[in-house]
Amino acid sequence: MPLSIHSRYHGLLTVDVGGSVSLAQRPPAPERDYPDSLIHEIVGGETLDQLAKLYYGREDLWWRIADANPRRFAHAWGPGDKLVIPPIQVATRTAAR
Repeated sequence: MPLSIHSRYHGLLTVDVGGSVSLAQRPPAPERDYPDSLIHEIVGGETLDQLAKLYYGREDLWWRIADANPRRFAHAWGPGDKLVIPPIQVATRTAAR
């Protein structure tokens, strides 16, 4: 998945963790309350880019979902996990608010 320049993962170096390449981690951002957000329960092998396509019509906005759920690494979600889907106005904003 390509990373936007506004993503918290943009520009991070990769690290070798037990033989697997991973992104280095920044401390998670403080949790925000997104009015009008949805809660989605992951089913099967859903990924954040698939959810971004489903809710926003654009796969490249997956990192907005990741940023709305900072307590977990973006690729660590699995079936039964619940995550916050911020509203489209938050996902497509171009300036910090």
